[in-house]
Amino acid sequence: MSLRLHMRQHLNKSSYILLIITCLLMGSSFAQNSNETQLKTSNTAGYMGVRVDLLPEELMAHLPEDILIGQGIMVSGFADNSTAPQQGLKKYDIILSYDGHPVMHPREFITAIKNDRPGRTVKLQIVRKGKIMNLPIKLASQQYSLTPEQLDYQYNMQVMGFDGLKIKQYSEDDFEAAIRYLAPDGVVRSRTFAGPYNKVFHEIYAAPDIPDMAKQHLIKELTHRKKQEEGWFGKWIPFNDGNFSPDSIKNFGL
Repeated sequence: MSLRLHMRQHLNKSSYILLIITCLLMGSSFAQNSNETQLKTSNTAGYMGVRVDLLPEELMAHLPEDILIGQGIMVSGFADNSTAPQQGLKKYDIILSYDGHPVMHPREFITAIKNDRPGRTVKLQIVRKGKIMNLPIKLASQQYSLTPEQLDYQYNMQVMGFDGLKIKQYSEDDFEAAIRYLAPDGVVRSRTFAGPYNKVFHEIYAAPDIPDMAKQHLIKELTHRKKQEEGWFGKWIPFNDGNFSPDSIKNFGL
């Protein structure tokens, strides 16, 4: 289970807490090591620069008999920056498969490239002049915009300094507190503090690379957790409701 509350308004003097972003995973343990990632400004995907179309019926009739019905798409052109022609792909080639997976529609081909890793060499099975052949193509890279969820994540990090926190209490004075935050060097890190309340409190306060606002939120929730009844020991406490995306969770070490 995951919980998230987005802040979409500016901070003001009368309202200190406008955002608490919280991960809630029942039965999950805290991350013991810091996971470091760079804050994304764009996404990188595989790129081939090939324009493809559905296969005309006239060409389907000339495909080898062992080709699946509906299999194959036609290369109709190339982008100006495409390296595929230099690697042997030609206009009007018929692409049958991508790394061994049959291609039935241009959308499948484009999605496969976009989801692949830039720099990787893939094998295209093609038909040219009635002959089936295999052609290796090295993928280039392409930048594209962040998703709405990634933009929220970036906004939280840049404005609040953190994007996830969680608190757990094992006994009357035995706590764990974790936070994912944006360090001054621009790297996203996660940290875990464990032990008695006073120890955890002072370690959070003294942490040199955690933004002040992130520290204040973590300390506030730690103190709030300490005041709960003993019947809550060992359970995660949700701070707010919302959606916490899987992409954000995976970098928190959960």
